[in-house]
Amino acid sequence: MAVQLGKRYKDETTGIELLVIKAGTCDLAVGGRPMELMQPKVLPSAD
Repeated sequence: MAVQLGKRYKDETTGIELLVIKAGTCDLAVGGRPMELMQPKVLPSAD
């Protein structure tokens, strides 16, 4: 799996979140469970 620079990944069971600061090819896993890519939060507009 290729991790993307600046993206956040999370493990739902433990609540661990991480921010990728160096892109590359690796498997991100906690306790044998793969971590999921978090979706960006939609912020309200500043009109």
